[in-house]
Amino acid sequence: MKDPIAQYLARHAEPETADAERLAGSFGHALVIPAYGERESLFNLLGSVPGGPRGPVLIILVLNARADSPPAVHEANEEVRRRLERELPAAAGSPAELPARAYSIRAGGTLLLVDRALTDRYLPEGQGVGLARKIGNDLVLALRAGGRVASPWIHNTDADTILPNDYFEQTAVLDHDGTGAAIYSFEHRFDPDPAQAEAARLYEISLRYNVLGLAWAGSPYAYHSMGSCLAIPAQAYAEVRGFPKRNALEDFHALNKLAKVGRILRLAGQPLLLEGRISERVPISTGKAIAGLVSRRGALTGFRLYHPAVYAHLAAWLRVLAAIARSGGNATEAITELPSDNPFFRTDVLRETLDHMGAFPAIQDAIARSSDEETLLRHLHTWFDALKTVQLLHALRDGGLPSVGYLQALAEAPFTGLTASTEEDTEALLLQLIAEERALAATPAGVGLSS
Repeated sequence: MKDPIAQYLARHAEPETADAERLAGSFGHALVIPAYGERESLFNLLGSVPGGPRGPVLIILVLNARADSPPAVHEANEEVRRRLERELPAAAGSPAELPARAYSIRAGGTLLLVDRALTDRYLPEGQGVGLARKIGNDLVLALRAGGRVASPWIHNTDADTILPNDYFEQTAVLDHDGTGAAIYSFEHRFDPDPAQAEAARLYEISLRYNVLGLAWAGSPYAYHSMGSCLAIPAQAYAEVRGFPKRNALEDFHALNKLAKVGRILRLAGQPLLLEGRISERVPISTGKAIAGLVSRRGALTGFRLYHPAVYAHLAAWLRVLAAIARSGGNATEAITELPSDNPFFRTDVLRETLDHMGAFPAIQDAIARSSDEETLLRHLHTWFDALKTVQLLHALRDGGLPSVGYLQALAEAPFTGLTASTEEDTEALLLQLIAEERALAATPAGVGLSS
């Protein structure tokens, strides 16, 4: 069988991997950072990058823009170029003709600036952060294949993040074999403006509520899809053919594939600090969500979450899939696992939604391929993946289980650790959800999906 890393580099890698041969030195760890219109936050991040236990750190900074990017983005990118040139010395041993500029950083490390924000090197229209991440990760993969990066992990973050001191140690102790990705824990730094801070807290509450609900339901896709908190084993990265080049949700779609080739590990070390800021950099993001909450009248006081019953319906469906696998493919009998006499359970809506999604033909296809319990369950969860899970939650919400106010949802959900006496203190509520979520860290998501 061909080496998936060699095969990926030969067939799917970006042209920038040629820079790997021109870059001097070997490294213990590698970190990829896409930067689009960033200023001080980027340099705060660079200052927080710690040393690693396996040797010097390589930072690959992918400066990017498109021809249609706003003038402010191009101005900020130019300031990044000038400041790097002004504050960092050129890396020793790197030839002057290197298309990407290499700079020396502390402890023998290197910062490699890959500039896709120049007039003749703009990212293509319709592409964005996904391509920027792919360029950086492909470069690390090429260096790893050449024996020049010791760690098997490709680390990814965003330009508004502060890394903890144990950042590289957290993955250094993990077994990367059979692992699709590792997700760092995180916390947001909130803006001094009260409205922005409240919006960011509510948005983070929604993220944590959803992951806790998915975990309670038994979903193997119960993790945060955040490119800022992601580390990927080189082997798994090659197996899923890297990041999609899209300009939003590239982390969600990459993790959806990674969960199918290995476990998704939730890390319990020091959290990464993310900036809870308003941002228009990509069409779907934390910054975009915060901006929407701040700008819409009544959005904060009327903030809503999925009805807890949505996750109960998901749990029932996942039990059906498990029963099908246990029975060796008896789908008819397994469907009886769905409640039929519970007035609070909308079996009609669930079955109608699943039928519309093509679930039952997909089940028959999975049964035809295998009757072994473990393999069949993997096939079933490969079809009913993270994207299908989101589609089901949305359909249940729109088809008879509408979202409710966040205080009601948090109080009634069996997975939040909160009670009916829940008060409107978003800071305290968020801390409780963080504590509940950290208790999940010892349990990997994605169990049963890898072969």
